[in-house]
Amino acid sequence: MVDSFEALYKKLNHLTQMTSDDRMLSKKELFSLLEQVLNQMDQLRNEYTKLLQDHLEELSRTYQEIATLFELNSMFASVVDPSEIFEPLTQTLRQTVPFGAIIIDLTVLGKVLSYEKSFERQDLISRARRLLETVEGVVLIEPEHGAELKNLLSVPVSSGGTNWGRITLVERESGIFTAADRKILEAAAFQLAATCERYTRLWREIERQRIREQLEIAKRIQTSLLPKSLPRTRHFEIAAQMVPAIQVGGDYYDAISIGQCVFVTVADVSGKGIPAALLMTSLRSTLRALVKNTFGLSRLAEELNRVLCQDLEEDRFVTMVLMCLHENGEAHLINAGHNPIVRVREGQVELLEARTLPMGIMQDVSYEETKFQLHSMDTLVIYTDGVTEARNPAGEEFGLERLTNAVKKCWNVSAEEMMRRIEDELKLFCGDAPQHDDSTLVVVKYLR
Repeated sequence: MVDSFEALYKKLNHLTQMTSDDRMLSKKELFSLLEQVLNQMDQLRNEYTKLLQDHLEELSRTYQEIATLFELNSMFASVVDPSEIFEPLTQTLRQTVPFGAIIIDLTVLGKVLSYEKSFERQDLISRARRLLETVEGVVLIEPEHGAELKNLLSVPVSSGGTNWGRITLVERESGIFTAADRKILEAAAFQLAATCERYTRLWREIERQRIREQLEIAKRIQTSLLPKSLPRTRHFEIAAQMVPAIQVGGDYYDAISIGQCVFVTVADVSGKGIPAALLMTSLRSTLRALVKNTFGLSRLAEELNRVLCQDLEEDRFVTMVLMCLHENGEAHLINAGHNPIVRVREGQVELLEARTLPMGIMQDVSYEETKFQLHSMDTLVIYTDGVTEARNPAGEEFGLERLTNAVKKCWNVSAEEMMRRIEDELKLFCGDAPQHDDSTLVVVKYLR
């Protein structure tokens, strides 16, 4: 059109420059020519007006899309729980993309979060769900005339390899879903995935903190169940210490004066964590109730085993040392599946091995006492496997040999000093390696 207008203009300009000798146009021809010019000018003005309107509409849509993206970003920045955003997200999206219904399905921390809303026919939701049953990735459906839905746009909500769910828009009210619609919905899905990820990290951190606090409480309870003070007599020195691991465990020690003797016990409940600590608590209560009776050590062990067999699950058991120490140095011992006791006399070490099964495994086990005589300055070292199985950064265990060597080097010091030196050797060996099990050490020295 512009080319024809330019040609007409040149013709008109030529006519106006004609000399008097040239042929003059008639009035009719002149008016016809002018009419053509005016018509083409009107047509050109209309086309430029339409072009300008199209540009303004495009700019308006672009502005609306940018405004929506900013609003989405601002909205998601203040949200913690993904389910809180469903309703405002729906309203914000619908300002830019006039859809008929929306479906949001997420699975966060094992919990299904589902939201759906229809602005038109109520059957849009059920029809859309049938179409979504087997789809993956981004879905743009434009069924032919007569199909269940006019159109549908669905994008996954995923981040970092985790698929949180899907957000779906059903039946655009006018036209079809555009590339711009898809871009906005994908931006919303990206923000929603980031919210799911933040919420998951936050919840897990809260859960870790809660467990940490519970473990700390359990540790304090476990420590409070240990004896506040140990018996002190002119015949025996007793030193004891339990160093709890990161988690609570099932280590237990006790020392009680009963008449003319001192009762000493060390136990280790199988397993770790709160279940082992609870079993240790039950064991302590049962033992303290039974030890008040006057019957002998064998009967005490058999009664304790009977109770534990009733209370413990099949995969649980207790290794235990029960010992009665008399003022004259006579010692009565039952080692029920526990680590060897280290007896040291003038620098020479002897191991008192276990002779019976751990407790809680079988009913009607006979626990026979072992009797031996302590000499002046003899020392007994009783420990749990948290001592011998402690590892250094290279993964090497402390072991029984290092323990006996440490005992030999300080056999002539007090029970308290010997315990401190063994602990120092253990710390030096382990260095910065984490402690995976409770470490319990009891040192008994017979003075005379």
